[in-house]
Amino acid sequence: MKTVARIASLLLALVMVFGLSVTAFAAGPGTITVDNPLEGQTYTAYKIFDVTYDESKSTYAYSIAGDSEWYDVVKDYTGITLTKAASENTYAVTKNDSFSAAAFANVLKAAVEGKTGTVLKLADGKATATDLDLGYYFVTSTSGALCNLTTTNPDATIHDKNDVPFDKVDDKASVEVGETVSYTITGKVPDYTGFTTYTYLITDTMSEGLTFQKDAKVTVGGTDVTSACTITYDVDSNANKFTVSIPVMNYTIGAEIKVTYTAVTNDNAVTVISKNSATLTYSNNPTDSESKTATPKDEETVYSAKLVIDKYQKDDESKKLANAKFVLKNAEGKYYKYTAATESAAAKVEWVENQTDATEVTTDNNGAAAFNGLKDGTYYLVETAAPAGYNLLANEVEVTINGAKATEVDLSSLTATAKVENSTGTTIPETGGIGTTIFYVAGGLLVLGAVILLITKKRMSSAK
Repeated sequence: MKTVARIASLLLALVMVFGLSVTAFAAGPGTITVDNPLEGQTYTAYKIFDVTYDESKSTYAYSIAGDSEWYDVVKDYTGITLTKAASENTYAVTKNDSFSAAAFANVLKAAVEGKTGTVLKLADGKATATDLDLGYYFVTSTSGALCNLTTTNPDATIHDKNDVPFDKVDDKASVEVGETVSYTITGKVPDYTGFTTYTYLITDTMSEGLTFQKDAKVTVGGTDVTSACTITYDVDSNANKFTVSIPVMNYTIGAEIKVTYTAVTNDNAVTVISKNSATLTYSNNPTDSESKTATPKDEETVYSAKLVIDKYQKDDESKKLANAKFVLKNAEGKYYKYTAATESAAAKVEWVENQTDATEVTTDNNGAAAFNGLKDGTYYLVETAAPAGYNLLANEVEVTINGAKATEVDLSSLTATAKVENSTGTTIPETGGIGTTIFYVAGGLLVLGAVILLITKKRMSSAK
């Protein structure tokens, strides 16, 4: 048995010597490149093992020196077997059945403090370390979330797994009540290399000015995968909230992800800024299945305005006029029609051809009336009935709505006020009035004068 053991040891030593001798085929130093470095992150590479490989790079031999600062860390990890080679201070490294890249990376990550590493330098949109000794490296970033194990052969390119783009857009910002807004969330299948499970969860919440249509659709690489995803509509606590869980590990890394859905604006959107915000929660560390990151909220907003009429007497703005009636036209010459919400249908604004089908508003005792749920544009007020004693307006009143400047602090641009004055009519004298009386008085005086003249002439004749 001792002879067999000696022979086995000799063979192992010969294998190790051969493994170390193949460095002749691994010419030159190695490089490690992070092809998508994130802003504000510093990347550091720590060499754990030396490596040699044959010219075809199909056979690799790993070793670690007994005086390496990583030796004690590695020898305590049960997934690695260290076998002393011919050299008194060199150990051959082999992995056994219990080896797990994730678990091994966790062991290395926990011991990285105080160890010597090489900082990757940023240039041309990449982070690179050059002139490295060939080896098996552990690469991490400032955040500690990037944990890559890679071999320089001689060059290695890795990907920051925190590079998970997430963008949300809508197809309009200025809307009418009842108008449908389409939303699109865009991302890409992340680098899930080294993960055993991966969380990719989108959470979307809309404000009460939007009514979610519960029509979320998911595509990956242009293919509809909605049925493969888990979509949860939060009907009980918030009908405007939903989540989408996408099994990204089933798809090609880098493939485009799109989530589309729609919402309808309702009365709660008038003169407010309605928000639709989404976040992405994703796995960020293959060595820790519980480690996840949430993106900042990507928020889109829509708004709807109203037009308010201020009706008053000409030359006396303090005298407000009630009972003036108006309809509203848009720039295309169509008329505003508003349909109030019911239990089965949301409120909506439509534009009709005929004035008789239009919604007519009437000013109250404060001279006020309004048209709600309008988007930006130019409109024309048409007075269909004037207050009693006032003339009907001869011309339409032009009003422009531009709510683009509205903020949560200042919503004033979402209300356009049209100041409309009315003139009183001209009074025409009536029959039996003062005019006729003047005629009667003047006529009586003339008759009286004629009688006096006649009497005077008769007396003069008698005197002769």
